[in-house]
Amino acid sequence: MMEVLERVESSYLPAFRTMLMDVEAALSEAQDIHLHLMPLRRHLEDIERTDFSKVQPLLLPLLHVVCLTWVTSKHYSQPARIVVLLQEICNLLIQQALVYLSPEDLLKGEMEESLGKVQMVLSILNGFKEAFEDRREELHTYYKPDQEVKEWDFHATMVFARLDSFLKRLELVEDLLANALDLMKLEKIEFSGFKGKALGQQVLDMHEEFQEAYKVFAERTYDCLDLTNADFEQDAFDFQQKVEDIDRRLGTVFIQAFDDASDLEHTFKLLEMFGSLLERPVIAADAAGKYSDLIHMFSSALSDARLIYSRHVRAELELGSPAVHKNMPPVAGALRWARELRARIRAQFGDFRHSSHPCVAVPAKLFYDCLEICSLINLIFFLYRTSSNACSQNMS
Repeated sequence: MMEVLERVESSYLPAFRTMLMDVEAALSEAQDIHLHLMPLRRHLEDIERTDFSKVQPLLLPLLHVVCLTWVTSKHYSQPARIVVLLQEICNLLIQQALVYLSPEDLLKGEMEESLGKVQMVLSILNGFKEAFEDRREELHTYYKPDQEVKEWDFHATMVFARLDSFLKRLELVEDLLANALDLMKLEKIEFSGFKGKALGQQVLDMHEEFQEAYKVFAERTYDCLDLTNADFEQDAFDFQQKVEDIDRRLGTVFIQAFDDASDLEHTFKLLEMFGSLLERPVIAADAAGKYSDLIHMFSSALSDARLIYSRHVRAELELGSPAVHKNMPPVAGALRWARELRARIRAQFGDFRHSSHPCVAVPAKLFYDCLEICSLINLIFFLYRTSSNACSQNMS
């Protein structure tokens, strides 16, 4: 065609020549893009076929190929194009995450299972962002020594704008489910002591209020992960307000129950019963002041044990024989007394050691006081046991 136009000296020749050059350039560009994007196809198909919970190991190889495309492709070494490619990868991950989560049923099924799924997706998507930053920092390693390095100097928000919005919504759902799981424990809380019945009724009322507030999500038919859905955001806000109110009231109940506890044993039962509820910020702030009271109670218990020990030793010195339980022989009675006092101290100390709450820790001084008293009791235990063995040998 070009030859014909040249032969007749057509006026269309310049326009045709320009068009032909544009077509050749477009063809060359298309071939280059096809050549360099084809390796991505297998990785993207693997992500589509794989259950989303197992997709994490596939993300770094995918980004590795993206880096190679940036370095080797003439037409994809441009920020505008690589950003669009990364955005589409983000969209694919969001799409696969939605399939995995089933948003319509996310707040209607088992809370623990739903929370686990949400946390899994959050971990994978945040892992993808971390992998992106890692590849960005290591991009220079893809170039040969004699090549000019072109960094990804565009801002990450250009890539992750939609993904970040999706992550924010997931975090909202995660917080909602975590709160719901925590407040489900209210049903199992029971109190002893003079105020036990009244406090138990207050907690039962809170549990019913929580169930009523959470029931809203089960009745809704919306997609809680739809970023354009403002109804869910309003419902979540209302639920959070109710949760904060329950937390404040629950903190007050904890303080009243703590003050009503008769001894260390009942206090630690209260701590274990509340469990992870004490880690909730509002309740933790109310409960923080009570941990010093707990230390004081343990200190008093050690002082009582030391006093019991001193009285026992003094009585033995004055009477010439140890004070023992009624109708028990001296040595056996003394051994039983030592065993009971040691068990009492160990039980109280064990409550501190095995407590799951980070604030419950025995100060060094009390720790050494406890060891000292136990050592003294062990000494008595050893002396009486030695005496008992000696008597047995003499009799034989």
